[in-house]
Amino acid sequence: MNHTIDELLAIVYEYYPRGVGILDGDIDRNLCDRTEEHARLVAARREAATDERWHAMRRRIEERFPDAPLMNHSLHLPTGGLDACYSFTIDLPGSQLWSHVSFLAPYYLIYSQRWIDVVKRVESVRVVLLGMKFFIPRSAIGPQFFADPHDELPKSVPDKELDIAFDLSPDELPYAEWIAREIEATFGCEPMPPEVGTVIVPDLATPRLPGEVRLYDCLFTKDEWVKPSPSDVPALAVTVDPRQLTAPFIAVLTVLAALYHIAWALFPREPQMGYYWGIRTDGVLHKAEMLEVLAKLRLHVESPVTLRAMAAARELEALIAAWEGDGAPPDAMVAWASGFLADWNVEGE
Repeated sequence: MNHTIDELLAIVYEYYPRGVGILDGDIDRNLCDRTEEHARLVAARREAATDERWHAMRRRIEERFPDAPLMNHSLHLPTGGLDACYSFTIDLPGSQLWSHVSFLAPYYLIYSQRWIDVVKRVESVRVVLLGMKFFIPRSAIGPQFFADPHDELPKSVPDKELDIAFDLSPDELPYAEWIAREIEATFGCEPMPPEVGTVIVPDLATPRLPGEVRLYDCLFTKDEWVKPSPSDVPALAVTVDPRQLTAPFIAVLTVLAALYHIAWALFPREPQMGYYWGIRTDGVLHKAEMLEVLAKLRLHVESPVTLRAMAAARELEALIAAWEGDGAPPDAMVAWASGFLADWNVEGE
């Protein structure tokens, strides 16, 4: 390494505003974008896009490895947006080889990205029913959930995720070694090791939240450079067939589906856009919450559909108001919701 950590941090602070745009749990990107440092970064990106060395090197790599399709990930540089490096990938059997060449500092990266088998904890259940996607937290899944008492929710399930590997396989090494020599000969730079690249950059809110920004993020591109601990790995929602559920659970979801199809019809949106609502529920109807949702619904655009939805909202509101309290819905409410959904043709919306 030709630079110390402090020297690399000094380079970063030339292009990223220190102590600017840091909010409580968020980033004010507009404030960051109005700084001299950001203007300097945008100018560096646009200048890098005009460097013929990058284009010529990419062509040489394509000619050297015709069996490994090359993808240029730096087409955005002329706009001045994203990244602080040239990026390209070559596709190999079972993996993808990434190469980044920084134009802010004389360093480059080569690593492999491949799918690996992992085990993730199950946090919730996903049920698709009546045109809606329901999510039920694990804490709400008790004996009343599954119709068959022998069914149970697994604690964990196998999954796959993309993993960054700096230790390349024997099949990847010949490609990586040739590309590394080409990068060094073209740009006169050296590889930046992970123990340097993953160093946290203090007092910076871009391109991540404060305390999460690493040298790799600033001098190359934002990626998942450090894997989270097992306790921080996002949990999964496993899909359950509605036929596995008890009748009371289906009754709750039926009424909720009716409520949200009404809301969907009255919610302003572009006609061309597709929507697929996700509803979080504990499997119990809550009278106060449902009345609150219905009270907020207003007629935005008068049409046969919205007028029909408003009429249905009033009917459902009357049924809920006459209901004694929280829990599974009464048979009359379920019958009304089932009839509404059948007539509403949720599949054809």
